[in-house]
Amino acid sequence: MHTVLISAVGGDIGQGILKSLRSVRPRVRIIGCDMNPNSPGPFLCDKGYIVAGAKNDEKKYIQDIVRICKKEKIDIVFSAQPYELNALCPIRDSLQNRTGAYFVIQTKDVWELCMDKLRTYQFLKKTGIRSPETYATKKGFDVLVKKHGYPVLVKTRSSFGSGFHDYHLIYKKKDFEKVWKEVENPIVQEYITDKNNEEYTAGVFLDKNSKALGVIPMLRELRFGLTFHAIADDYPDIADVAVKTAENIGAVGPCNVQLRRNSAGEPCVIEINARISSTTAFRAHFGFNEAQACIDYFLNNKKLRLSYKKGVAMK
Repeated sequence: MHTVLISAVGGDIGQGILKSLRSVRPRVRIIGCDMNPNSPGPFLCDKGYIVAGAKNDEKKYIQDIVRICKKEKIDIVFSAQPYELNALCPIRDSLQNRTGAYFVIQTKDVWELCMDKLRTYQFLKKTGIRSPETYATKKGFDVLVKKHGYPVLVKTRSSFGSGFHDYHLIYKKKDFEKVWKEVENPIVQEYITDKNNEEYTAGVFLDKNSKALGVIPMLRELRFGLTFHAIADDYPDIADVAVKTAENIGAVGPCNVQLRRNSAGEPCVIEINARISSTTAFRAHFGFNEAQACIDYFLNNKKLRLSYKKGVAMK
């Protein structure tokens, strides 16, 4: 029996990974850890631990993860919390050597590229993938208004989850001046939308050579920055762009690509989460189980081709 560690198991994504793993056959032993002693997450696992918070004490957090991996003989580690990934991704190879566990995380280069929205735009532009025109200077506001009109979007440059508190649609120059001062490390972007205001989330699973082994696109609705309603169906153009994006950045394992359609109906990549996302439980329900795929591919060396069934999910 494989032993799995889920870090930040009390969070939305951690809970999704836990739900996905409960359907894995043969059964796996699940160890959970979280920084919050009042979190129910660790109590829902076979065994739980409280660890240091990666945001406030990165060194202690890493020590705690290594200690748990060694003590529990962990085979594979799942983490999708951004502050944790900031600590883990730069030392992924070292962690795997020290613990003997496979860490389901990206390399430092892939993670940092996707965390920086300006760098993401610049990279995708070079590869010919449509994404919102983006600037990190106030002059960019005038450029965007002249080219695309109102509204424009102001948000933080670093990607830490949904970030809906630092997401501002701007319709007037005076509002831009105010928001620009309030948002930490701001960028200004072209606002991508079509007449139906369609937004998609696509889960892509990639092999060790960054070749896609499957993709599941879903048309979604957001509440508080998270997907609460999703329709899994065939959206070929959305799936194609998501796969091209994930392969081009060099992702391995689970990767989440978020897209919107522009006024011409073309798919545009608005964000890349180089990790498992909060809709992982939805995907597992539709047969696209990323946690199972990680165990089958990285631990059991199985050849995979992931698929999904169509359906509607609500949270």
